[in-house]
Amino acid sequence: MLTAVAANYDGAAMSSPHHPLFARMYDIVMMPSDRMGIRRQRRHLCRRAAGIVLELGVGTGLNLPHYERADTVVAVDHDQGMLRRADKRARESIVDVHLIAADAHGLPFADNSFDTIVVGLSLCTIPDPDQSLVEALRVATPDGELHFLEHVRATHSTRVAHFEDRIAPFWGKVAGGCRPNQDTARIIDDAGWEISELWQSDRGGLIQGTAVPKAPN
Repeated sequence: MLTAVAANYDGAAMSSPHHPLFARMYDIVMMPSDRMGIRRQRRHLCRRAAGIVLELGVGTGLNLPHYERADTVVAVDHDQGMLRRADKRARESIVDVHLIAADAHGLPFADNSFDTIVVGLSLCTIPDPDQSLVEALRVATPDGELHFLEHVRATHSTRVAHFEDRIAPFWGKVAGGCRPNQDTARIIDDAGWEISELWQSDRGGLIQGTAVPKAPN
């Protein structure tokens, strides 16, 4: 598989606070949750992505083995350490994958370039998720889709929600900026996407679904 890591972005402005340590530890940190069901959710997230696909925040490439229908996947991340670790998975993918070092707040792509946008467990770490989804909307085709799998502030349990609020400052420091209490559905809606499908975990801390560009007023 052709794998291209762009050299036009040095990652200095938005590098993970634990780079390169966080990049080295990421797969180990995610292993328990992947075994407890997140891997299955990743598969569901990616297998429907078709055409020319953009993945925001590819990290170490844990989603890459699950693409089946995509013609090409352009996978971006601001952290060069993450991209280096994603390279092996990109090369082993059954679809064409290009790794690009880029800032999700200002994507280096033309308008209407992608049929599908995928964001999986990364929107909660992007400093300005609203802006990244506005950018995703810009580069998506008018009939494109956004497939997402993300953390969200729990709605099924006030106790869990309050716990998320309390640990958020500490958790962000040790987990690459992750915000476990983010109102992700609202952020998607505010950015100009209309959620057409939505699933929420039993404990309420994870959502998955599909959104499409809102019709112009």
